[in-house]
Amino acid sequence: MKNFIKLTFTVMTLAIFLGACAKEGCTDGIADNFCEDCKKDDGTCTYSASLQFWYGQSTATNLVTNGSTSLTYYIDNAIVGSSAASVYYTGDPDCATSGVVRQKKELGKEKSKAATYKIVDDLGDIIWSGSEIFDANKSCTSIQLTY
Repeated sequence: MKNFIKLTFTVMTLAIFLGACAKEGCTDGIADNFCEDCKKDDGTCTYSASLQFWYGQSTATNLVTNGSTSLTYYIDNAIVGSSAASVYYTGDPDCATSGVVRQKKELGKEKSKAATYKIVDDLGDIIWSGSEIFDANKSCTSIQLTY
């Protein structure tokens, strides 16, 4: 009985010690503040995601043919960038490609948030509009525009 009590005390002490040593933090690997050393999630994970816009040569040709020379990009009614209508990509650009109109959004503790977008040409015409999801699981969502 004495050995059983001693063993029980040792196991309880070890459990308390190991529990106290478990580092707390964000344990979600897609979070901006992921803590690789943390063993216990403390609810502090924060997320972000990006949207980027691109189009190919035929869309650029159609835009220029219809008199557009530049485009202004809006997300949730805020200007996020501009580009020449004649600039195009031969394929979906990597999310690190420079020159692409891209917007990063801090999502806080949410993994996704809806947003509206519109792209207006220099003539004042809304060429594209819609809604899209900023999704931390994707990190960067690429939207191909066609015209």
